[in-house]
Amino acid sequence: MDAPFQWPGIRGLKYTLVAGLSLLTTDALFAQSTDQSDVDALKTQMNQMQRQYEQRIEAMEAKMKALESNANSGSILNTRVLTDADGKEMPGKAPAPMLDESFLKSLTRNFSFNVYMRAGFQANGSGGAGSFNFEIPDNPGGRYRLGNENDFYTELSFNQAHILGDSPDLADVSFRATPNFFTTKGIFHESFLTSSSSGFNSSAGSDFNVGMREGYVEMKNVIKSAPEVTFWAGQRFYDRYNTNDADWFWLDTSGFGIGAYNIHLGPGNLYVAWIGANHDNLDELTNPGQFNDIGDQFEQTFDVRYKDVDIGFGKLSFVAIGNYIKGGNVTGSGSSVTTFKDIDGVTDTINVNSSDAYGAGGGVIWQYDFGNKSYLRVFGLFGWGVTNFSAENLGNSVGAFMTNVNNFRLGRSASNVKETAPNVFTGSANPYPNTQELRAGFEFVWNPTDKFSLCWFGDWDHNSQGFQTIGTNAAGAVKNANATRNFYGTNLQTDFWLSDNIAIVGRAGVNYVDNVRGYSATNAFGNSGEFGIFTISPTIKPKGGYFTRPELRLFATYSIWSSSLKGTTTPGGEGGNLGGSVPPYNGNTNQGWLFGSQMEIWF
Repeated sequence: MDAPFQWPGIRGLKYTLVAGLSLLTTDALFAQSTDQSDVDALKTQMNQMQRQYEQRIEAMEAKMKALESNANSGSILNTRVLTDADGKEMPGKAPAPMLDESFLKSLTRNFSFNVYMRAGFQANGSGGAGSFNFEIPDNPGGRYRLGNENDFYTELSFNQAHILGDSPDLADVSFRATPNFFTTKGIFHESFLTSSSSGFNSSAGSDFNVGMREGYVEMKNVIKSAPEVTFWAGQRFYDRYNTNDADWFWLDTSGFGIGAYNIHLGPGNLYVAWIGANHDNLDELTNPGQFNDIGDQFEQTFDVRYKDVDIGFGKLSFVAIGNYIKGGNVTGSGSSVTTFKDIDGVTDTINVNSSDAYGAGGGVIWQYDFGNKSYLRVFGLFGWGVTNFSAENLGNSVGAFMTNVNNFRLGRSASNVKETAPNVFTGSANPYPNTQELRAGFEFVWNPTDKFSLCWFGDWDHNSQGFQTIGTNAAGAVKNANATRNFYGTNLQTDFWLSDNIAIVGRAGVNYVDNVRGYSATNAFGNSGEFGIFTISPTIKPKGGYFTRPELRLFATYSIWSSSLKGTTTPGGEGGNLGGSVPPYNGNTNQGWLFGSQMEIWF
C-alpha cells in the first residue's frame, strides 16, 4: 500500500549535503594559507557537521517509516487526541479519539455496500390493480417472478472488513448489517404509507415495513495454524439455495445463531451451525401468552454440511440437519387465545399442548460449472418430523388439533379433545412423528454467448403434514383432504438480446398439484389441478448472461389453470395471502392477465 505522502528526496538530500560539505572542505583548504594544524582543525569541524546532518536525516527517515506503517495498517484504532494550536492537549479535555487520515482510509478501503431491489406496478386484465400474483395453491413456497411480483422490496447490506487491521498477528474481523424495506399489500402508491398511530408496520393502513435480515460478525485468523477457519455469530442468511425463477428457497436455515465454516477436512470443507427460532405457533406478535413455564416454543436447528468435494465432473455437497422443539402449550392465554371457525361454521376457542418434537434429515447437492456463470445443479433432500429445511417449522400441532375438533363436531372419533365449556376445547396434538418432507430438482443456467441465455428448472416436493384436513367443497359438502401432497413444477426462461442493452425475455412455466389441503369452501379442496403461466417482456439490460443486472422491464403475463382450482390461484394482499381469491379472478374464471413494469437490480 502506498503511503499517503512521501519525502522522495530524503536520501538524495543526504548525499547532496555530504557532497556539498566535501566541496566546502576542499574550497576551504585552497582558500586558507595557514599551517597544517589549522587544516586538521577545520577537517575535524567539518566531519562533526557531516555526522550531525547524517544523524538528523536518519532520524527523519525513521519517523517517515513509522508514519507509513501507521497509514498502511488499515486499522480504525489509529486515532489521535484533540490538541490546541501548539499541539498540546487541550486543557480540561480528556484524551478523545478523533477521525484521522488512516481511519478514513480504512473505511473507504475495507467498506463495501450491496443492494438488492425490485419495484414495479401491475394492472390486471380488467384494468384494475394487480395487487396479487398468480400461483398454484398448496405450493411449497415461492412464486414465478418475471412479470408476477406485486410488491416493493429492497435489502441494503453494509459490510466492514478488517476491523482490527490486516496484520497477520490480529484476528481478521468483519461485520455485516442488512436492513430491509418492503410493502406487503400490493398497493401501488406514489410514496410509502405510514400511520402516526402504528408507526412502521402493516396495520392501520400502513404499507411501509422495516426489518433486519442480517446483523452478524465473522472472525478469521483465530486459529493460527488454520487462519481460513471462519467463526460467526448473529443473524444471517445461512448458505441458502433457491430456484431463482420460482423464488423458492428449497434449503434455507437462515436465522439467529452461531457457527463456523471453511474447516478443511479431507477433500472438502466442513460447515457447522446452531440456529434458533423463537415464536409461537400462529402469530408471535399477537399470541404471546402461555399456560406453563416453558414460554414461547423454541426450535433449535443443528446444521452440518460437508461441501465442495471435487469428483472430477463437478462438486458434491452433503447436508445433515437435526431439529428439536421442547413440548408445551402452543396457543395463547388470556386475551391472546386461538380461535378458528369449525366445520359447522361455529367459532371455537382452542387450547393446545404438544409433546417434544424431533426431526432429522439431509441430502446431497451436485453442481457442475461450465464457466461464464453457466451451471447445472441437481439436489435431493429428505426430512422427517419437524425438519423441513428451514429454521421455522411450527404450526402443525394447532392444525392437527383443529382437525380433531372438526371430527368431534362430526361425531367421529376425536382423540385428546375435551370440551371444557361451550365452544371451548382443550387437548393435545403432535403430528410430527408422521410428518415427512422429500424434495428434488434441477436448475440449468446456460450463457453460451453474451447475447443469449436460458434458465430451465424442474422441482418436486412431497410433503406429508401428519394429519388429514377436514373441509368442504364449493357446494358445502364435507370432504377429507389427504395428509400428503405432491407438487411438480418446471419453467423455461430465455433472454435474447436485440442489441447490447435491449433484450426480449420470455418465460413458460407449468405446475401440477395432486391434493390441495387448504382452501376449504372451494372446489380445489382435496382435488388436484394444473397451472400454467407465460410472460413476454421487452427488457433493457446489459448483455452478458442470465444474471446481468439491472433490468428495466415491460411485461405481459398470461395465466391459465384447471377448473378445479378456480378461486385459488391469486393470493395477494397483506402477506400475499387472502385465501387465494382476489378480484377479478375469484369467481368462475380460470384464466387472467397481468400487465405492467418492473425494475430489478443487485450489486
